[in-house]
Amino acid sequence: MDTPDGTTRTSALRTALRRLVLGAFACTAAVIVLLVGTAVLSATGLSSDPHGYGMFAGILFAAVLTPIALALWLLYRSLRRRGH
Repeated sequence: MDTPDGTTRTSALRTALRRLVLGAFACTAAVIVLLVGTAVLSATGLSSDPHGYGMFAGILFAAVLTPIALALWLLYRSLRRRGH
């Protein structure tokens, strides 16, 4: 109890923000895995996708989400480093 109330509140907000960013990263990574799985299934012919749109959509959306996931991970790491 040596810390003032403002420091405790700031620390709690930073912790909540860090957990929110980590959750957003986990969700983005899970979506990327699902999209890559869809693309692989479509490319190998194991899905019922006669025109191959699943392969193109999976690759395209995974490519768009990958920099977002990287930015979220770097933000999480910077928040974690700044907290210590």
